[in-house]
Amino acid sequence: MKHPSFCRTLVATCLLAGALSSASAIDHAAFRAELRAFYPDRFQSDPVKDPRSAASYQAIEKELTAFCREHPGYDALDVRRESYLAMRRHFVPFLFKESPFYFEAGVNGGWGGKRPARIVNRLCGKFYDEKGLVPKSAFERQRARQRECLALCCGPFCDDMHHVPPFRKILSVGFKGVRDEVAAALKTCPADDPKGRKELETALVGLDTIHDLQLKFATEAQRLLSQSDNLTIEQSNNLRRIAEAARRCPWEPPKTFYEGLNTLWFVREILGYVDGVNCFSLGRPDAYLIDFYNKEIAAGTLTKDAARELVTKFLLTAECHYDSSTKVDSYNDHEMEIPMSLGGCDTKGVPLYNELTAMFLDAHLEADCVYPKLHCRISSNAPQAYLEKLGTMLMKGHAVFTLLNDDRYLKQYTRDGFSFEDATSYIGTGCWNGYVDSVQDVDGANYLSMIKLLELTLNPDPKKLKACELELDPLDNAQSFEELRAIYWHNFERYLKGVTDDYSKYGVSSAQVFPHPVYSMCLRGCIESRRDTNEGGSLSHPRIMTLGFIGNVTDSLMAIKSVCFDRKLATVKEFLDVVRANWKGPRGEELRRAALASPYWGDGTPEPIELMGWFMKQANKATEGKDNGFGDTYRYAVYTYREFMYWGKNTRATPDGRRDGDQLAQGFSPSESRCEEGVTTVMNSIGKLPHDKLYASNVNLTFDASAMNAQLLAAILRVFCEKGSHMIQPNCNSAELLLEAQKHPELHRNLIVRVCGFSARFTSLSKRWQDEVIARHRLK
Repeated sequence: MKHPSFCRTLVATCLLAGALSSASAIDHAAFRAELRAFYPDRFQSDPVKDPRSAASYQAIEKELTAFCREHPGYDALDVRRESYLAMRRHFVPFLFKESPFYFEAGVNGGWGGKRPARIVNRLCGKFYDEKGLVPKSAFERQRARQRECLALCCGPFCDDMHHVPPFRKILSVGFKGVRDEVAAALKTCPADDPKGRKELETALVGLDTIHDLQLKFATEAQRLLSQSDNLTIEQSNNLRRIAEAARRCPWEPPKTFYEGLNTLWFVREILGYVDGVNCFSLGRPDAYLIDFYNKEIAAGTLTKDAARELVTKFLLTAECHYDSSTKVDSYNDHEMEIPMSLGGCDTKGVPLYNELTAMFLDAHLEADCVYPKLHCRISSNAPQAYLEKLGTMLMKGHAVFTLLNDDRYLKQYTRDGFSFEDATSYIGTGCWNGYVDSVQDVDGANYLSMIKLLELTLNPDPKKLKACELELDPLDNAQSFEELRAIYWHNFERYLKGVTDDYSKYGVSSAQVFPHPVYSMCLRGCIESRRDTNEGGSLSHPRIMTLGFIGNVTDSLMAIKSVCFDRKLATVKEFLDVVRANWKGPRGEELRRAALASPYWGDGTPEPIELMGWFMKQANKATEGKDNGFGDTYRYAVYTYREFMYWGKNTRATPDGRRDGDQLAQGFSPSESRCEEGVTTVMNSIGKLPHDKLYASNVNLTFDASAMNAQLLAAILRVFCEKGSHMIQPNCNSAELLLEAQKHPELHRNLIVRVCGFSARFTSLSKRWQDEVIARHRLK
């Protein structure tokens, strides 16, 4: 049933939000224009538009190539050291006259553009073969598994993409403090550890390079100030502020709210530049900087309006990293990987919702930002005003949230041996997941498609199985559900063992190809161990294996159980033959209807919940006690990015009723093709799973706006936390409004939807993505 009056209200709300954001856009038109003239328009991997960036890269590349030619016995640390020195000679400090911040090196935190530090990867990549680090057959096996949409690793047998900057460390002691600790460790380095000595020595060169680069910003600001005839008063003030601050911070820790904000950007960017490590976070500004803010407000050295202006420009810097009006259609469109965490609790566990939290949220809405991604930490005892503000923003069509559950994460981290204070410092990075700031380096993006393994079991292609090195027993002759389940799990466990064997054996080799000396020494444990984080130097380095599309596997096995063993409508082989035929043939539609009528994950019945929980427990047993290559353990997660669509298109029909190419379930979310339930049923299903068996998870839920308000959404979020899952990514809208936005996009530019691990303007989504969002089940 349509709700015309409600739709008109939502349209009016969006237009009001547009008016607010338009006013903000006018106020910051020059700021936005200057940034947009610098950053690429579409892809995060594109270079920035300033030609000096490419010239700088080419100069560094030329020097490093010459060094390697002249020193044929080089190793990766040699090249990393020389890259640091070349950076001092060729670094370009990019400043924006309209911005008070200094940090820009042209690499988007190591994620995009011409990245000088990545030259090391290219020049040392030959070591995989020359030094026997990884055999070609292992790379071929990994490529085959990724080609078949069976697995994904964001790097060569390790996640080289998702890291969290060491904010707490630098905010506390500055880069100089880290240098002092490294220098002290070097003095006591044992003579029988030449590798450790070289690691420390290289880190010292890198840290001194960071200091040099910082000072270049001060010099550049002073140079631009000399052109004062062409500067506005505001531009002159910005440059004077930079010229003064960049002489000191963050080599030394920040002393003001402004310096603290700048430090968050600087740390993220500079470690991406010097070490090539992709740093995906802007930290927790409301927790880290509230003392600076309160002290300056009380002293009268900072006004609330001035603080709000700094916050707005801080946020708009992330928003302007790309053009959010370009179409989202391919895999990486609109992915900037710039998250920021808000809320949560303080170091004593007291829920955190302060003046800065509200300021950042309000500014994000009013400035009409898609980025930075907002990773808001919530809990069952979060302040009502905080949860209602999140609910209000969702109701206004500003769905930009990943909501992380403190009730789960704090319990998890303290159980893993972290102090409570360390546990409270976790921050979101990438698309989801929480990492303990300045302590952890998590190998977080290792996807396994449980449903693809089932599909290959049904449709064994000898060529594909050989390339992926898979051995799969058939399901057709199973005589009971227990036997069927055991066969499937035996297949998956063998595959899991093969993948983790490769990761454990070859992941550590990355430290001999692209080491991260400076980043590593900022993490707890690496100075003491004198080792790179990818050699197991950091205190905590778990490897996360994602049980991708566990919901589809659960639904598929439940369908076979219902159709073949409970209702005896067909033998297992007869039913699977129909699935293999994409539900065609004389009984195709009949058996598909029977499959869709079977119990499924999220319907509240006990059997699917028990089966999914069983899978989670079995996975933990399969790798219990297994070293992940970094001296830590394997952990499990249930989340997914855009693979639910792209891998779905490459996955044939499955017993849960999917046809060839249909999309897959998103994380813990019930399958969109199955779910007909309301909020209570889905939440109760989630709450009955053994979440302690997972390191992370996500559920993407869309709430029916016609049945919601801010207070009700706040209550739902509180209940979600009580149920013990890790993370929720919510939308709250109506299909009517989205259809209206399809027809009249000019009226709905400010309507932002959560797609999966990213948000986008609905009007920027391609037709297929818009249709997918429109078709989602809306919970009441």
